Amino acid sequence: MEAPFGVRFIVKTTINDIGEFGLIDRIARVLPTSPSVVEGIGDDCAVLRVHDRLLLVSCDMAIEDIDFRKTWMGPDEIGWKVTAASLSDIAAMGGAPLFGLIGLACPGETEAHYIEEVFRGISNAMSRFGAVVVGGDTSRSHGPLALDVTVIGTTTGSRYLRRGGAQLGDLLAVSGFLGQSSAGLHAFEHGKQHSAFRISHCHPRPRIAEGQWLCRSYAVHAAIDISDGLLQDAAHLADASQLGVNIQTELLPVSEPLAQYCSENGLNPLDFVLAGGEDFELAFSLSPKEAEQTLHRFHHEFRTPVTIIGEFTDRWAGVRIDEKETPLRGFEHFRK
Repeated sequence: MEAPFGVRFIVKTTINDIGEFGLIDRIARVLPTSPSVVEGIGDDCAVLRVHDRLLLVSCDMAIEDIDFRKTWMGPDEIGWKVTAASLSDIAAMGGAPLFGLIGLACPGETEAHYIEEVFRGISNAMSRFGAVVVGGDTSRSHGPLALDVTVIGTTTGSRYLRRGGAQLGDLLAVSGFLGQSSAGLHAFEHGKQHSAFRISHCHPRPRIAEGQWLCRSYAVHAAIDISDGLLQDAAHLADASQLGVNIQTELLPVSEPLAQYCSENGLNPLDFVLAGGEDFELAFSLSPKEAEQTLHRFHHEFRTPVTIIGEFTDRWAGVRIDEKETPLRGFEHFRK
């Protein structure tokens, strides 16, 4: 139906309509930048030039009953996990964390000791990886507990890893075992106890040292931390590099505890591995010519396993599984 002369219909677009990443794109278009901004919105961290140094800055927000539940996690575990999410962004860029700023909103009736234990978990995570909390802000809220953790770090040299940078023919590799954090969430939701998954979900270990090592290797061209699920984050690597990527299911690392848990509960472990999220492992692109030597040296330095799971291609955009499109995706806020 056409509008009457002189009348315009305004179509209201909601955030649910465009999703989290559509919202980020819209916000980025209205924000100015600065000559000091080396990398702005769109990567794991902002990269800022301050005199002769490059600073890495990232923040992550966590809301009670969306990102965590008090009935499942202790306050120190909540503090650790929220902090690990921001530290993992620093790891993805190959940087070293230095300082943290914490935003807190909670009802006035919250027990002071509970918040103290949350901050104990935050401090433990920061200090474990060489950073300290230097400030922040607090506010009273009528709703759930909310935490925002900003981490400021620095590059360990002049180089840092970006999402964009994968080259045609590069291999896609991942650190660690994927899917155990989301399996921990599944176990919580269904009243099951699983100690290994609890550690993965409540006490994840950001790969700071591994990220720095990978950054020093020029065989590694791009990297991202796996926070929203392997499929979604691999797609971010591919999109930023203007390539596609193929993941081979037969190469995916599935831990024995995850395989057993899924077998006992009639579940498919690949659903957790591909789309689970909150693994805080690293996915990176690797030169095929130097892959064997690079991984040999990596395994000499770390006990963390690394698995090659796919290859970057120019035959399509985005991510495919065994060269086929998939409806599976990772976590995204505001998705309908």
